[in-house]
Amino acid sequence: MPKVLYTVGKGLVQEAGSGYSIDGFEMITNDIATTLFGLHPIWVQNFGGAALAAGTHTTDTHMIDQLTPTLTLYKMSRALERVAKQGRAVTANQAGQIFGDVTPVAGSLLSMTGVVTGTTQFAPGAKSVRTVSGNTAANCVLTSQADLEGDQDMVLILFNNYSIDNGVHLDVETHGNNEHLAAACEVIVSGDGDDIFTRQAPTTDGHQNIILTATGDTTILPGSFLYLNPGAAADELAIKGCIRTSGGTIAVTFAS
Repeated sequence: MPKVLYTVGKGLVQEAGSGYSIDGFEMITNDIATTLFGLHPIWVQNFGGAALAAGTHTTDTHMIDQLTPTLTLYKMSRALERVAKQGRAVTANQAGQIFGDVTPVAGSLLSMTGVVTGTTQFAPGAKSVRTVSGNTAANCVLTSQADLEGDQDMVLILFNNYSIDNGVHLDVETHGNNEHLAAACEVIVSGDGDDIFTRQAPTTDGHQNIILTATGDTTILPGSFLYLNPGAAADELAIKGCIRTSGGTIAVTFAS
């Protein structure tokens, strides 16, 4: 059966039920709009600076020119927006598009509504994506996160209109083997309802807690993310993130 194409602009066509292409060049792959935003089609390839070699996304390469341009982190977030809002967990194919040359697994959904301090795994298992929604209405500390045992055990926490009430914090304690590597960590946050970003203060080597604190009743917008990638040895966790909000703002801090 022939493909049905719709012309939506000069040189721009859309296949029925699919993404966009320009003169046959695919702009949206597996619902991830990387190329549409001028990014590498493998999502993780966009971290780092000019020294990041094509085909690599290890912790060591994240340490080279480790400050990703703010605009790139923003575009990476917007590229994931369609997937965050799709109403179902990330598929294995979508995870493969995100992580690149690994063997990905299907993702999962997590509603934080009603979740209290405990052992809920906010960070998913290796090579998968957890899409987080719902509401946190009181301070919450989550322990017993998965042990990301080695390089390439990367995971993605993807937000979809997840809200945190004013003055409330979410404290995610990464596994004892996944202490942070400060040189490989960077998180930017937006203002309330704008795209003016601030880099958060860096973590410290050996810290384990990622803390999100809301000022105002704050919604973390779809496509916002935290990306975790451990090193080949213990205690070398890289953390990358872009958090866009409305209704208030989020501060990202770290603790031991």
